[in-house]
Amino acid sequence: MNELRLIRRIRRSGDRASADCLVRHYYDEIYRFIRRQVSSEDVALDLTQEIFISMLRSIAHYEERGGASFRTWLYRIATNKLIDWYRSRAYRNRSLTLTLDDVEPIDDTDFTRLLENSEFVEEVFAFVSELPSDTQKIFRLHLFGGYTFREIAELVDLSEGSVKTRYYRLIHKLGKEFAHHE
Repeated sequence: MNELRLIRRIRRSGDRASADCLVRHYYDEIYRFIRRQVSSEDVALDLTQEIFISMLRSIAHYEERGGASFRTWLYRIATNKLIDWYRSRAYRNRSLTLTLDDVEPIDDTDFTRLLENSEFVEEVFAFVSELPSDTQKIFRLHLFGGYTFREIAELVDLSEGSVKTRYYRLIHKLGKEFAHHE
């Protein structure tokens, strides 16, 4: 698959077959990225659809040369959509049926095991969604997108050192915020 050729066809004539090919190539990857960060499969499907609609609407602004790779550009769109969703009224008005008291005890020294608990993840995401969008992007891209700090630095236009500092500061904040979670 030649991404640039597909992008040019989409720009030039709105070629649906090229758009379909581009979407199909990245759909599963982007869906998995989103699904790991939301508790509902339906929400993940909706957000994934919104991401690709947004991608197709703004593909004319993608810079082929000198800019980020298409995949990186698509992840930027996905991360922004996810941040918007967490900030949205729909997310804030959802009722969480479980409280911290309802969650079974987990050893809080193992953050990875805590992330496997979906209720805990919801609480972490609610906390993170209140932070500045750059911090959210760093957290989501590193933890769920598997991006390196260097790649994230390019995406958010910060130095690699600043990205690491923000990430580890956030991890420290999360540790303090959820230290009581057992």
